[in-house]
Amino acid sequence: MDTKGLSATAVAVLEAITNRRSIGRLTSECPDQHLVERVIQTTLFAPNHRHTQPWRFLVLAGDARIRGGEVLERSLVRRLEDPEAPSSLEARRSERAKFLRAPVIIIVAVEPSNEPNVSLDEEIAAGAAGVQNLLLASHAVGLAAVWRTGDSVRDEVVPTEFGFAQSSVIIGYVYLGYPDPGHVVKPRPNRLPSKNTTRWEGWK
Repeated sequence: MDTKGLSATAVAVLEAITNRRSIGRLTSECPDQHLVERVIQTTLFAPNHRHTQPWRFLVLAGDARIRGGEVLERSLVRRLEDPEAPSSLEARRSERAKFLRAPVIIIVAVEPSNEPNVSLDEEIAAGAAGVQNLLLASHAVGLAAVWRTGDSVRDEVVPTEFGFAQSSVIIGYVYLGYPDPGHVVKPRPNRLPSKNTTRWEGWK
């Protein structure tokens, strides 16, 4: 990354964006609530057309993660052809335990505004931008995080089971905590160079 002529602040921001990694292997240590709240607050500064602020969060820790896992299991049961088959029971057990992989689970939803001329895709885009802020802020304060989705986010019943408005759309689950010391950070994934993804017009 070429940082020539950039301020220290600019370099720090660019490095945070390029060096952040999704880390799913976490310790059991739960971050302080105020620290988690601080990284969530960064979502409030995400770009948001018409300033509807549609993002909504449910932050789970302790036994609340077990109850959250039960929501995931119920969603899976609704999709299974035979929920009581041996393979289904194992899948249900695995689904129920997913939220126990991290000490903190942040369920991110978007509650679309009823204001005229507000489109759902713009609301979801604002929520996704908020999650990116959250991930970068977590990286900046030494936390590890990974953004996960899955079939349950497309289950129309799940938002209300998590206490969101019926019109809400869940855009993901952020698993948050401290990185396991034994975790090996994967090399930066290969990305297409910008020359492969960008067209320039009107430039001399």
